[in-house]
Amino acid sequence: MTAISRRSLKIVWVGAAVGTLLLVIVLTIPWSAQPGVVCACPIGSAFAVGNPVAGVCASGATFATAGCLAGDFTYNITIEGSTVTFGSVLFQIETPSGAVDIEHGGEPGFSIDRNTGVLAAQYATTGGAMNMTGGWTYFGGVNSSTPLTALYSILVDVGTVDPAHQGYLFVTECVASCTVAGSLSLP
Repeated sequence: MTAISRRSLKIVWVGAAVGTLLLVIVLTIPWSAQPGVVCACPIGSAFAVGNPVAGVCASGATFATAGCLAGDFTYNITIEGSTVTFGSVLFQIETPSGAVDIEHGGEPGFSIDRNTGVLAAQYATTGGAMNMTGGWTYFGGVNSSTPLTALYSILVDVGTVDPAHQGYLFVTECVASCTVAGSLSLP
């Protein structure tokens, strides 16, 4: 017997012989290769995100108004599931060697956008170092105890140098009582 869901392929095998123990084997295989299906990639046990989408910040945008500077390279990462709050996580971008990435040019930083395209929070990096050393600047009624749910997405402005295929990692760190700690490969 075989059953297929949107998120995974489940193969169930049931075998029995007269006078023997019934054996049931269930194998679940992620099915993220399906077109149009977003992988809910777990980062820790309390935070899952979609596949990062590389892009370039739109013409006329500024970090203060759009969360990225026009012409800068970006990653948009949807939040698929979360039990954390804005104030409980910090982000950083690491190189394959585990060092914090340093960006030159543009206006690198991290933003949280409402899925309506309006900024909810942002953090401008200093000296190009792609790590958050403090909390967010909040907008529109959001604060550190606001749940960071699927109503939001993460926009990472990585500056003027194209980061594609460099092996960078998007890393989350927990700063409050939560179980978020992990990384996600960036394309």
